[in-house]
Amino acid sequence: MGTRNTQARILQAALELFNEYGTAAVSASRVAEHCGISKGNLQYHFHNKRDLVFALFQQAVDEMDAGWYRDHLVPTLEHMAAMFVRQLKLILKYRFFYRELPDLLRHDPHLRRRFARNRERRLCEVERFMQALASHGLMRLPPDARRLRSIVDVTWIVSENWLNYTEYHGREVTATTILEGYYEILEVLRPYLCADPRQITQQSYRTIERLASQTVAPGIRAAV
Repeated sequence: MGTRNTQARILQAALELFNEYGTAAVSASRVAEHCGISKGNLQYHFHNKRDLVFALFQQAVDEMDAGWYRDHLVPTLEHMAAMFVRQLKLILKYRFFYRELPDLLRHDPHLRRRFARNRERRLCEVERFMQALASHGLMRLPPDARRLRSIVDVTWIVSENWLNYTEYHGREVTATTILEGYYEILEVLRPYLCADPRQITQQSYRTIERLASQTVAPGIRAAV
């Protein structure tokens, strides 16, 4: 079996176990057993659990790099709603990481630096997307660039933490809970959006309902 294939199997096994049980409860031996290989074989590819966590984070970053840096080329309100669903699907896929984010970053300075760089890239891209919305007459930007960055920060904080907030309240991830999260985003942006508020809401919700009903992201139920 090729090295890449083996590594992919190991990472998939680790992701499944980390998502279900958390990183603290899962040993490298348990990952190897779940993957159907020896612990020595696993350690040949990943020396320890820290390496597994970092590799999974890098895998998530690679998914972002594959298609998350062209949003400014589609400056529409429908695409803004799609960006929110896309983010939630990624967080759902790597939910162990976002559940344990403070602890993981506190204990791994290298991961913390890498995470900070990637987050800054994403925030700059969201800001670029909002500037594209403004250039198409869909958004009014505040005159102070610091205020625009504050708007970007708040919307990012909501999207990055919405699934955890939902889970804390014992609720399933459904189209309904996704819509509720996006409503919070719209409340932040509404004073700056130029379209009719009812039109914004209707278009955004139709987009989210359509995307949430697709089978791309296991774990999201379409029932509203």
